[in-house]
Amino acid sequence: MEVFNKCRLLTGNVGLDNEILWVNILEILDDLSHIEPGELLITTAHDFNTQSRSVQQGMIELFASRKLAAVAIQTGHYVENIPKSFIYFAEEHFIPLIEIPSDVSFKSITRALMNRLIHDTNYSAEESVESGMANRLDLQIKAMKNLWVEIIESENPSDLHLELNRFNLEAKELVAAAVLYITVDQESELEAIGESSNKLLIQAEPVIIRILRQFHTTFLLGPSDRYVTLLLQPGHFHSKPQSLTIDLIQKLLGELKLYFPGLTLRAGISCLHNDLSGLKPALGEAEKALQAAKLQLVNHGEIVSYRNLGLYRLIMDIKNIETLKCYYEETVAPLLEYDQSCEGALIKTLQQYLESCSIKNASENLYVHRHTMKYRLEQVKKLTGLNPLLPEDALQLNIGLCIYRYLQALKMLA
Repeated sequence: MEVFNKCRLLTGNVGLDNEILWVNILEILDDLSHIEPGELLITTAHDFNTQSRSVQQGMIELFASRKLAAVAIQTGHYVENIPKSFIYFAEEHFIPLIEIPSDVSFKSITRALMNRLIHDTNYSAEESVESGMANRLDLQIKAMKNLWVEIIESENPSDLHLELNRFNLEAKELVAAAVLYITVDQESELEAIGESSNKLLIQAEPVIIRILRQFHTTFLLGPSDRYVTLLLQPGHFHSKPQSLTIDLIQKLLGELKLYFPGLTLRAGISCLHNDLSGLKPALGEAEKALQAAKLQLVNHGEIVSYRNLGLYRLIMDIKNIETLKCYYEETVAPLLEYDQSCEGALIKTLQQYLESCSIKNASENLYVHRHTMKYRLEQVKKLTGLNPLLPEDALQLNIGLCIYRYLQALKMLA
């Protein structure tokens, strides 16, 4: 492959006919328990120089026992030169060892490899369907989705103890739902070859399962034709399970970007629920949080937690758009009209003030004098009939601003 033109093969030609079934990307070679047969291991080998010869030999012996396809180490960042002892052990155990120079990016390699692997996987999948065969991972995905449906429909998920045990789930442990939206960036290579959203989901599911297994977390993949749904049980975390759940999804999205360069990823995460019976409401929360992430309503982040939605929890539950438009017209619409006609900054001023309810802080953030800030807030009062200095009026204006941002994101304002 052209992407490997600058790379060097360090261990001769033995093992070059090994079939690569997957790509495993590790920065630190510390936890190798999830190495699987047929993987190409790509690493920057952080902290590798501190490893003794015996540790290096043990590592290679593990790779050989797991039938690793090959190892690729990028030099120039953490490792200047690959130790001769490591090359010797790799040669001795017939494992191809590739040196990646520092000017060849992981992204270019993973993009080329994953495009090739996805093409091969799709071809193999078509053959397996025709022959009535399915691989083990496909069966696991199907079993996960079936169990998800059973949990949702069951009056008492504890009755499913045998099925739950298969995936290390606990009926009475904390549970959260996460929803991942995956789409193609404009002008990306995937866009150029016409990848559909549904096809991307099918390709992403086995990748997500492999990544989450490496994170040693308890999870279940759910059915959906619009996005990836996940059940997570962070009960084994000793503290702050909600924040650790968010950290887990952040790591997952980071890994997915390595495997699928050129994708836009968004995620919504539910609150924690006491047991598996809370999966259905958790899924609803995660879907609302995902919508907020797609609309960039909360801090413009790619991951939004339902607990951080604030007023949008209430606003997104209102199905009658006319009701929202009416509230917007009665609160902040006059400010927007004023700003557009007079090139003013009343909306921006109000937003800054409501963030802290402090004239001093707001004026400093806007780089204006406090008298200017007071004058603008007086203008807000005159135009809306609501005084932002009074808590009740400030709340109404804040709701109006949230509705304005929501309707604007939905492109429902002229």
